[in-house]
Amino acid sequence: MTNNTDIKIPEMIPELERGPVWLKEKRKTSRDDYNNLPIPRRGLHLWRYTDPLKFIINRDTAQETAFGESFDVIKQEELTNLTAKHISALITDKAGREIEFFTSDLLPEKVVIKKLSEAVETHSEIVNEYLYKLISSGTGKFEAQNSALWNDGVFVYIPDGITVEKPIHLLHEAGLANSVQFARTLVVVGKNAQVTIVDEYGGGAEKGSKEQSYTNAAVEIYGQQDSRTKYVMLQRQTDASHLYLTHRGEIEQNATVLTIPLSFGGQLSKQNFGVALNGQGADSKMYGLLFGSGRQHYDNHTLHHHKVGKTTSDIDFKVVLKDKSDSAYTGLIRIENNAKTCEAYQENRNLMLNKGCNAETIPELEILNEDVMCSHGATIGPIDPEMVFFLKSRGINEASAVKMIVSGFVNSTIKMVPEDIKERITEYVLTRLETI
Repeated sequence: MTNNTDIKIPEMIPELERGPVWLKEKRKTSRDDYNNLPIPRRGLHLWRYTDPLKFIINRDTAQETAFGESFDVIKQEELTNLTAKHISALITDKAGREIEFFTSDLLPEKVVIKKLSEAVETHSEIVNEYLYKLISSGTGKFEAQNSALWNDGVFVYIPDGITVEKPIHLLHEAGLANSVQFARTLVVVGKNAQVTIVDEYGGGAEKGSKEQSYTNAAVEIYGQQDSRTKYVMLQRQTDASHLYLTHRGEIEQNATVLTIPLSFGGQLSKQNFGVALNGQGADSKMYGLLFGSGRQHYDNHTLHHHKVGKTTSDIDFKVVLKDKSDSAYTGLIRIENNAKTCEAYQENRNLMLNKGCNAETIPELEILNEDVMCSHGATIGPIDPEMVFFLKSRGINEASAVKMIVSGFVNSTIKMVPEDIKERITEYVLTRLETI
């Protein structure tokens, strides 16, 4: 798949003609904006550590999408979890071309889960109000690309007062080498409603491929008054895949959202997670975990935007690196001038398991009034040798001591992960610790 700085989205392609008139207009506006927006300048703000040219893709040279064998394995595992009632529903999405829905009797009847292409017709009032509200061409060039080119997506609507006890699991599968997918997800959680969403991204070009696979994903989540939302993102794509993901949430008065980004896969991964606190009493927490190995490159950005007063937020983003992997983290807390008596905290901790890996961390604060409680912190360093010495003095060998320390470092985040993927997450961590 060839990168080309002059690639434009043509006027006549099938994606631009999908949906009702209002959606076609938004798609075409997004196409125009993508074509007119400049490529982000390398070295400026959020692009100082990642080359944006690696995400400029010629869709016309992409091959017919084929998929790896791992998809069927994970799908069967989650179907087993569905039967065992560990999850309420499973949605499988093969590059927006083939979307299937599997549900259990745990899913309340009033909950709506369907293809986004169907929801624009059957639930047009909701979709028209929320789709593109948080992620559109106004968000950036690559968001404009997704807004124009998504083939189909997933729509989840939890009506007022409904509680979904077990997670709804979305399984997105990228194609093999030289493939492109534009994943789009819209979640609307009604007043006093509750849901857990597991959003999993797998597949991609296999190790050793000369061409990469490419994923551009957009996730919009809206939590209405007194709602409770838990969003878990698991990225486990293959070693030759590139992923660009933008997540944006907006929560109203007394609503809560817990965002848990988990990143283990991909060759190149740039992810943006943000929540706007739009009503008094709103509370957002982000607890992320990233484990890099080989020559993986991760670039993550988080945002908490306090639009009104008496809102709270907390970020704890943990990074573990080994081999030649590297991570860049930028976290922004923005508190508006009229947003009095807000509380906001941000922490990024980076654990380096050997020489040769690299971490960058940039905490950012935009505090526009003085009546707030706000703090941030960041650490980068190896495992404390005194901790290793303490464990060795108790008869534990050095390799086992390191594994115990790393496991303790990540355990608080893993404990918050839903049961249906907790075992896999733990296995991903342990597998990467085997060669230490």
